[in-house]
Amino acid sequence: MPVRNIIIVSFGLSIAVLGSVAAWRHTGNAVNQPSPRQPAVPVDIDMTALAPAIVKFCGDCHASPHPDRFPKAGWRDEVEKGFNFYYESSRADLTPPPLQALVEFFRRQAPDDLALPPLRSPCSPEPFILQPVTHELANRSAAPAVSHLVRWPTTAGQPMRLVMTDMRAGTIHTRQCASIAHPAHAEPCDLDRDGLVDRLVADLGSFEPADHDRGRVVWLRARTAEPEFVPIVLQTGLGRVADVQPADFDGDGDVDLVVAEFGWRKTGRILWLENQSGTNTPPQFVLHVLDSRHGAIHVPVIDLNADGRPDFVALISQEHEVVVAFLNQGGGAFHRETVFDSQDPAYGSSGIQLADLDRDGDCDVLYTNGDSFDTMYLKPYHAVHWLENRGGYPFTPHILAQLPGASRALAADVDSDGDLDVVAVAAAPEHLASPSQSHNATIDAVVWLEQTAPGRFSPRSLERSAGRHAALEIADFDGDGALDLAIGAFHFDQSATSPALTIWWNRPHAAPAAAQPAVAKPVAHDARPDGERQ
Repeated sequence: MPVRNIIIVSFGLSIAVLGSVAAWRHTGNAVNQPSPRQPAVPVDIDMTALAPAIVKFCGDCHASPHPDRFPKAGWRDEVEKGFNFYYESSRADLTPPPLQALVEFFRRQAPDDLALPPLRSPCSPEPFILQPVTHELANRSAAPAVSHLVRWPTTAGQPMRLVMTDMRAGTIHTRQCASIAHPAHAEPCDLDRDGLVDRLVADLGSFEPADHDRGRVVWLRARTAEPEFVPIVLQTGLGRVADVQPADFDGDGDVDLVVAEFGWRKTGRILWLENQSGTNTPPQFVLHVLDSRHGAIHVPVIDLNADGRPDFVALISQEHEVVVAFLNQGGGAFHRETVFDSQDPAYGSSGIQLADLDRDGDCDVLYTNGDSFDTMYLKPYHAVHWLENRGGYPFTPHILAQLPGASRALAADVDSDGDLDVVAVAAAPEHLASPSQSHNATIDAVVWLEQTAPGRFSPRSLERSAGRHAALEIADFDGDGALDLAIGAFHFDQSATSPALTIWWNRPHAAPAAAQPAVAKPVAHDARPDGERQ
C-alpha cells in the first residue's frame, strides 16, 4: 500500500544527533599513556582512603560516574577521556588523583560485562494486527540513516504529509528543493503570519561533532499555497543547533523562538530569540542566553502552569542528563525547575515527548535514555520512562520498560481503547564494544507498551532485530480510524540494503499478517505518489 504525500527531508545530521542529538557525548582524542602529570601507581593502593578524592574530582561539575555503567574493560578509556576534558578546560583548581588509581577504583567495582535484560514477550494478535509494509527511495545510493519522522501540517485545506529525514544527504526536499548545510530538525510555523506554513530549521553546521560557530537557525518561508520555499537565515554564529521551537514568549503578538544549541564540548546553550520586528517588516531577533549548559536536545513548548504564557521543557544531555522546565515569568524572564535529574553522567538521554499520559489533566513527560553511540555499549539501564506530574517538582519518575538502545518513544492510543499507550523504538550501533554483544545482537527493536490500567503499562515486543531505528511517528495514515506506525531505518554501514521506511498498518479486523513484510514500490524523492494517507 503506497503512502501518499510523502515529503522527503534528508540532511547531513551528525552522528552526534541521531534524530535526538544524544550521541558522541564523550568523544575526543584518547590519552594513550598516563599523563606526565599523572604517573602510574601500583594497583594495590588503599582504594578506600583514595575514594573521597576520586569522588571529589570526578563529581566536581556533574554527578560522579557509577562504576556499573561500563564493564571492566571499558573504564580505562572513560577515565582517560575524563582527564582529557579536564586538561582541555584549562582548569587548575582541582587535584586529580593518579590516573591508574582512578581506573582501578572503577574497574574493581564494575561488572565483567553488561548483561542485557531478557527479550520481551511478543505481541499477541489481539486487539489489532500491525502489518508492516516497507517503502524504498528511488535512486538511493547509500544505506538509509533515517533520524526523524514527523507529520507535517500544510496550508489550510491541504492533506497532512509525512516528513522523513535522512542524515547523509544535506538537503531538504519538498516539491521544491532547499539546500541546508546540516539540518537537525524542521518545525512547521507560520512565522510571518501570512496563512502559509513555513519551516523553521535547526542547522548543525557540521556533519561531525565539533565546537564551532557554524550552527544556524534558518527560516524556509512559504511563498505560495503549494509552497515554494525561500531560505532566510534568522540567526548565525551558533554552535551545533539541534532544535528550534516557536511561541510568543513575551506576549507582544509576534513569534519568538527557543533554540536548543547542542554544541559539543565547549559550546552549547539554550537560547531565546526575541522577535523585535515591526509590522510588515522582516523578522529581526535579539539573542538571550537562558541556560549556558551544552547538550540541549529538545525544547518543546507548552503552558505548564496554565497561566496563559508559553513555557518550555528542555532535555539537556552530555554529562548533565536532566530534564528542566523553563517557566515563563513574563518580560523575557524564565524560572527553572528540575523535572528529572538522572544523577548519572553516562545515562544516555535520547529524547522527550510532552503528553498527559495518565489523562489527569496535566502535562507529563515521556522520556528515553538509550544513547549507545558514545561508547558503543548497549546498556541494561536504558529504558522508557514516565515522568509523572503530581503538581510539584521534580516529577515522579517511573520506568515503564527496560529497552537497550531506546531512541524514541511516543504516546498514542494504538489499540483504540480510549487511553494512551506508548510505542518505543531502539537504535543500536552496528559495531559494539562488548564481547557478549555481537553486532548482530537481537534486541527488542520496536515495543508496544499497552496501558492496561491508569498508569500501568504492559510492554510487548513488536519486532526483534538488530535494532536500527532512530525515528518514529504515529498517525492514522490511511484514514480508517486506527493509528499506524511509521518507523525509519538507520545504518552506519553504508553498504546496508534495508528499506528506509516501514509503515506498520493497524488492522483491527484484518487476517494475521504475513511472516515477511510486504514491500511497496520505490518512492522518488520529490514525488507524491497516489495511495492512502491522511
